Amino acid sequence: MTPQEFLLQECKNVAALLEQTLRQEYGLDGSQDFYDECVTRLKFIDEQISSAVDASALGKWGFELNELSKLICRIERSSLGEYSWPFVDELKKIANAICIESSASGKPSKIYVLADGGLDAYRIYPESKRPSHRNRLLLTIVFPKSLKHFVLLHSILGHELGHAIWRCSKHENTIRKDVLAKFVGIPGLFSDEDSTLAHVFSPKAPSDVKIQLSIMATHGFDRNAFFKWANWESWVEEILCDFIGLVSFGPSFVAAQCNLLPSINPNTHGFGPNHPPPAWRINLILRGATILGFDTLPPQGHPSRPKVQAFWTKMNASKMTDPWFDVLNDTQLRDALDGVSALLQQHPPAGYTPPDMDVLWELIHSVELGVPPVGFELTERGRPKCKHRDFREILYAGWVASVQTDAPPFELVNRLCEHAIMQQRAIDIQLKVKN
Repeated sequence: MTPQEFLLQECKNVAALLEQTLRQEYGLDGSQDFYDECVTRLKFIDEQISSAVDASALGKWGFELNELSKLICRIERSSLGEYSWPFVDELKKIANAICIESSASGKPSKIYVLADGGLDAYRIYPESKRPSHRNRLLLTIVFPKSLKHFVLLHSILGHELGHAIWRCSKHENTIRKDVLAKFVGIPGLFSDEDSTLAHVFSPKAPSDVKIQLSIMATHGFDRNAFFKWANWESWVEEILCDFIGLVSFGPSFVAAQCNLLPSINPNTHGFGPNHPPPAWRINLILRGATILGFDTLPPQGHPSRPKVQAFWTKMNASKMTDPWFDVLNDTQLRDALDGVSALLQQHPPAGYTPPDMDVLWELIHSVELGVPPVGFELTERGRPKCKHRDFREILYAGWVASVQTDAPPFELVNRLCEHAIMQQRAIDIQLKVKN
């Protein structure tokens, strides 16, 4: 059997796999659109393999066939629902508003969700445009399976949302002009690679950073080779995506970032090939929250004031005080966040809006009582009164309640908030029917 014959046989195998899986009505939303898309891709790949005249073409389309087989299995796995579907429904609303991009055929993207192992499994993968064999682009959202019900931590997906938005061609020019241009390519730490290197290897860097750099130098990654090992553009993208996460999810993103980053990488001073030091990112997000007014406290005497204050005190405890960790000045940070805010506000409900303090207190108090925090109350006459509550308000309230000295167990707070997001969906449907 020649390589071409083998790959054509594999096309038949993938076709059979497709019939055995996505041909069925998997998941709440069905799988017909996914099935149709995979059939279209497989037909094109089969034609290309059949007409291939050299090893290069066979290699290219053999790779695409292999990727299609993996895609079919991932979509099938997504039907298992190994994730918090109430949270996913809300996240899809944001993704559909700002991440959906039409392919060359004019058909909009389609989203599917699955769970995977590891705390760092949080991902959103958009597809690149390939008119030759992709009729509809697919957007993959991945959650850590072990954190299925920990919806407070799911706010970290605001960062992954940033990657998806950045890869949308329709947003690229706006982001370059209104966000990146505010801190990249202008005087400052991210003027260019040399400017970043000057800061990384600054004599004023903390001693443990200098120790780490000296160890890296013994492995050949000195100052001259640092950005051959690390990707400067990836560092910039990570900061951009943190900004999008902050503006899209608000305080709940701050809390998820401050809890997850040090847990995944306890050395927050450390460098990664694609990630700047976590401490840089945490400091930026905390300062950004202040600039956006997210850490504004309720007025004196308000019952939620000490609780909200305790939350922000807890978050700010993650901040590094050494000036080396503050990598943008206030003007650069404010201008970049303003650019992100302007973009997200054009695609509701992508942008986060801080709740009224009375609303926040109602939600916090519900969590403390062991009740899902939703927009519902009984009037003085005992009649039910329903109100809309954004799921990010629920998450913020959950985080505030979780840091109090007498807080319920963290797992219970997450369950209450997950149930609240689900119940709020029913409330919103009822409000829509009434209107």
